[in-house]
Amino acid sequence: MDHSRKNYSDCFSLLAIAFVIIGFLLIRDPGTTAALRWLAVVFCISFFMRPYLADRADTFDKRFGLRFGLGLFLCFYPSWMISAVFGVDYSDIVCHAVFIILAIGGYVIRRFYKKSPYVTRDELSGYLAGFAIFAVIFLAFFWIIGFNPSVDPGTENYMDFGFMQTIYRQKAAIPKDIWFAGETLNYYYLGQSASVYMCILSHTTPEYGYNLMLATFIGMVFLMVSEIVYSVAVTLLARDDKKRVPALIGSVAGGGIAAFAANPHWLIYGIVLAAVDKIKGVGDERSYWFPDGTVYIRSELGDPDNGKNEFPAYSVILGDLHAHVINVIFVLPLVCLLFDCCLSDDEKEERIPQLLKIVLIGMLLGYYKGSNYWDFAIYYVITGAVIVFTDQKRRISLAESFGWILAKALIITVVSLVMIIPFSLHFVKMESGIELADVHSPLSKLLVLWGLPVAAAAILIYILYEKRGGNDFPPLARSGLLAFILCTIGLVITPEFIYVKDIYGDANARFNTMFKLTYQAFVLFAIIIGVMLAIALSHALSGRDGSRLYAALSAATLVLILLSVAYMPHAISDWFGNVCDPSMRKGISGLDDLRYDGTYGFEMQAYDILSADPKRVLNIVEVAGDSYTHESALSAYSGACTPAGWFVHEWMWHNDAGPIKDRADRVSYFYRCGDEEYCRDFLKLYDIDYILVGPAEVCKYPVNRNGFIHLGEPCISTIWQDVELSLIKVDRNRL
Repeated sequence: MDHSRKNYSDCFSLLAIAFVIIGFLLIRDPGTTAALRWLAVVFCISFFMRPYLADRADTFDKRFGLRFGLGLFLCFYPSWMISAVFGVDYSDIVCHAVFIILAIGGYVIRRFYKKSPYVTRDELSGYLAGFAIFAVIFLAFFWIIGFNPSVDPGTENYMDFGFMQTIYRQKAAIPKDIWFAGETLNYYYLGQSASVYMCILSHTTPEYGYNLMLATFIGMVFLMVSEIVYSVAVTLLARDDKKRVPALIGSVAGGGIAAFAANPHWLIYGIVLAAVDKIKGVGDERSYWFPDGTVYIRSELGDPDNGKNEFPAYSVILGDLHAHVINVIFVLPLVCLLFDCCLSDDEKEERIPQLLKIVLIGMLLGYYKGSNYWDFAIYYVITGAVIVFTDQKRRISLAESFGWILAKALIITVVSLVMIIPFSLHFVKMESGIELADVHSPLSKLLVLWGLPVAAAAILIYILYEKRGGNDFPPLARSGLLAFILCTIGLVITPEFIYVKDIYGDANARFNTMFKLTYQAFVLFAIIIGVMLAIALSHALSGRDGSRLYAALSAATLVLILLSVAYMPHAISDWFGNVCDPSMRKGISGLDDLRYDGTYGFEMQAYDILSADPKRVLNIVEVAGDSYTHESALSAYSGACTPAGWFVHEWMWHNDAGPIKDRADRVSYFYRCGDEEYCRDFLKLYDIDYILVGPAEVCKYPVNRNGFIHLGEPCISTIWQDVELSLIKVDRNRL
């Protein structure tokens, strides 16, 4: 029976993969070949890195998504470290060499050290199934994103895309800042470096790789959360074959919430109240704008300050590949490792394998300091809580338990510090300390946003500890889950009491803290809800006391999840339009559609010139742009560096408005002054290669070309709204 199931599963997986390949070929997007290469790289990373990640048992084994996250970290980070430490190019040679060496090393470990087959039938079946699921989601979002693929100046896409472009162009582990020429980038860019690593292995550019990484992100969020929920549920339910169906349903539900659902604001305002208005014949059935649930707490509505509550579905629709988004791919494998440490049936698990996992956890935490420091703080606390809650349950003396907790804390802390030294040497933290919150979110709004997830968490705690069934669950697993649940609830509560001070004023003091903490809380609550549903379904089918109550709970949970997931098609329609009309699709390139825009078109011509320039660190002067505007566009498109860009962001990254204001004033005077001597000194000071006089420059400044027209030769020029636009290549002999 097992062989028959595997045969059917393998056939289904292969058919799904074939469907995906045919689908890509039928779409006929210029990025199709890049997407197929990208898919192949995703599979290879997960498959060839798996020997380094063998678990103690079958719990998390053969899981494609989690293996990809850990595998990407294991092959990307050494490549980045080698480039950063030894100053060699972060490029094809290093990235491919590291991957090949690790792949060969994995084969040696599996065949000669562990003396086992390199790949078993079960492993291959599991990998094919996981890859097939991922590939289908990847294809779907490849299609969807193609309806609105362009880098959008109204969001932080410019910044994230610009990071990828400058890392890719400079071939640098430690890149120069695109909007603060001459200085290294003082922000968390390792997530974008990992995205560039994928571009390098798949032989594509950020023009396509940016959107391909977005499609990868949403597919991996679904897959990783599903795998974690399934593994936790199966372990809690004693791996009974009859209980695997509830575990499977719970896993799909958890993954669906994490990847495709919105917070409960959507349920109330987007479904219930919208339906009531429709019945009454008032309002607009499309009146719910997809970002509404992310800015529910705001001063415009009479609240004491502004808050932010985002989630992965919103991020991928908006096209946001920011630090907190991309790092989820590396966060969920750490969650897997934490659960793996506490799901053992053996309360005296061997210390060496356990310590190896602790070292890997320390490595991941250290990496977060360069990819999204918020995640380091969040998961350092969660890791500590899980270790304390589980180790004190092991059958060892109090002194030994305390000793192991202390040893693990020391290992994690030291490893995390050492891992990130190359990044830390070039980075200055931006925050100004922790403050007590003197305002709080309205309780009614907290209940709308978090009431249902917290209720699900409370139900799971009750199920785990109820007298009639609590003893069915392994004590370590129960303790580890309790720590995990309490920490997740703590992420929601923390911004109500403390926040990290940054540059924003009182009305936005808690904004960023709430934003980053609750983003992770949303994903972790998805795991909790999935596990709760799986156990409730199992109890409902068991015929035990209270099975009818559990059946009702399961049915209600499933209905709410289905309604929550309905957010995704609604949001897709809001942002991408009618994705069923192929004639409206523009392609997966993040830049190509800009060529046909009356304003962006000239800058894309300039982009072509800069792209053809072989110089890696290319400096240009363009408008000193304000954040969230089209200004400073050419630097973002091309990866070239400009003296001053996106003012508020640079202010935040340097925790001081002075330096960026000084540069912005100099850029303004450069365009306005008409003083050739000043312009010559300016070009020397910032080692400028090109001068852009584009739509943004002539709109913001009264441009006087007399100061710089004789310092170079025009590469391109055109007339736009009766004004001459040009890109001038600086002649070093004239400086």
